[in-house]
Amino acid sequence: MNIIKRYKKLSLWSKVAFWGAAASIFGIIITIIVFMVSQHLGPTKAKQQEGLRRLGEISRDTSEIKESLSKIVEMLRDELSIKNEQIEVAQGEGTRLRDIIPSERARELAQQIPEDAGPYALALKAIAERRFGDARRLLNEAQEKKETELAEIYRARGETEYYAGNYRDVAEWYEKALNLKPNDPGILNDTGVALLYCAMYSKAEPLMRRALEIDEKSFGKEHPIVAIELNNLALLLKSTDRLKEAESLYRRALQIGEKSFGKDHPNVAIRLNNLAELLRETGRFEEAEPKYRRALAIDEKSFEKDHPTVAIRLNNLALLLGATNRLKEAEPLIKRALQIDEKSFGKDHPNVAIRLNNLALLFKYTNRLKEAEPLYRRALEIDKKSFGKDHPRVAIDLNNLAALLQATNRLKEAEPLMRRVIYIWEKSLGPEHPNVATALNNLAELFRGSGRFEEAEPLYHRALAIDEKSFGKDHPNVAIRLNNLALLFGATNRLKEAEPLMRRALAIFEKSLGPDHPDTQKVQRNLEVLKERMSRQ
Repeated sequence: MNIIKRYKKLSLWSKVAFWGAAASIFGIIITIIVFMVSQHLGPTKAKQQEGLRRLGEISRDTSEIKESLSKIVEMLRDELSIKNEQIEVAQGEGTRLRDIIPSERARELAQQIPEDAGPYALALKAIAERRFGDARRLLNEAQEKKETELAEIYRARGETEYYAGNYRDVAEWYEKALNLKPNDPGILNDTGVALLYCAMYSKAEPLMRRALEIDEKSFGKEHPIVAIELNNLALLLKSTDRLKEAESLYRRALQIGEKSFGKDHPNVAIRLNNLAELLRETGRFEEAEPKYRRALAIDEKSFEKDHPTVAIRLNNLALLLGATNRLKEAEPLIKRALQIDEKSFGKDHPNVAIRLNNLALLFKYTNRLKEAEPLYRRALEIDKKSFGKDHPRVAIDLNNLAALLQATNRLKEAEPLMRRVIYIWEKSLGPEHPNVATALNNLAELFRGSGRFEEAEPLYHRALAIDEKSFGKDHPNVAIRLNNLALLFGATNRLKEAEPLMRRALAIFEKSLGPDHPDTQKVQRNLEVLKERMSRQ
């Protein structure tokens, strides 16, 4: 009360001063309270802010991981695609099979896909690791979950069967994908390549040409993707004996590679290799050899000298040297290629089986049959273990071993192997594939050599019909069938039936391969022998 009475007696200016002091004191108190509260709550708020910051980082990291995985899956899908860019073959007695093992790059990408990824990504991983049963199961799961576009799932199913060696199924799956995406150049190209493997050339060619046209328009005529499609179309043209057109496409693909990457790039080595293959197969050995050697030099410079790609170059150069009877030069190259692949992949890898087959073939050419046989048998065991007993690669091995057994007059051992080859080819490629024709021809040759002419003749006729249907009537394969059927007629003294077949075979070889090719000269000698026999009648 005394304070109130004293306050009332104060003048106006004294009251103003009083309230000013009070306000100052109140402000100080509020400041102290705020400071104390901030000291108590500040760390919590800071922690909250730090947590939010870290959560943002985690969110970004998760997004980056998803983006990274998506890129890996995309790259793996492209790597598994059956572009057929590089020609690497398992060499056989009259049969060749392109390499059907997922690339080293595909296997490296597959290792980066985590086990908790989605079924589509895990399916691609399984394909790269050649776990085809797992791949089929995972693709079923991906399709049920609608994880990705159905066309891409069908495409992956096609790739599964491609690497598993079920070529007829490959074409079926790719055609399903194409029905969903009829203007996708990647699917067009891959469907064309799948049909090419099945020797369905008339169906494959328009798809390949359409893919090429789309990508030339999209990227320009000198883009590396265009070069891949030129390469694939060239392979089809080569298969159907349109060699001049095929050669021009191979050369154009080479020019694009040199312009895009430089003259010493590994992609250029691939183009050189593929052009050299055409030149070798058409008997132009002098033109082929420097291209093989340049490809080898590029890859030895680009990679280590013990790299698997170098082994491919050594292998193909060795085949050329073998074809030109320089067997002493060829042998160390194939042996070096074998050593590289054994060191790179292990002694039981399918690539090792290719080298063993080719080395054995070289030994066979030099009449070292005892050295060749264990190599053929080892290659056979590797491929049976790697692919299963009904795989096309196994058919190559059986075919080669059967030819050696036939050469050593073990016909009873050779015959069941040859029949097994026919069964595998028919199952994997269909009954009208050219490889079936080759297998039928080989069995017919065994029958002819052992005097079983009646059994041989229908096989020759069927082989001829298959190749005429597949390649047309003027293809070198057709000439081989005509020559062999004419020899059968000669053996059964049906010389008048034999002569027109032999003349037709000679005309085909002269037109396709030229008069100086070894096959042309061989048929020329056969015709001269036949004419001499006819003159004595």
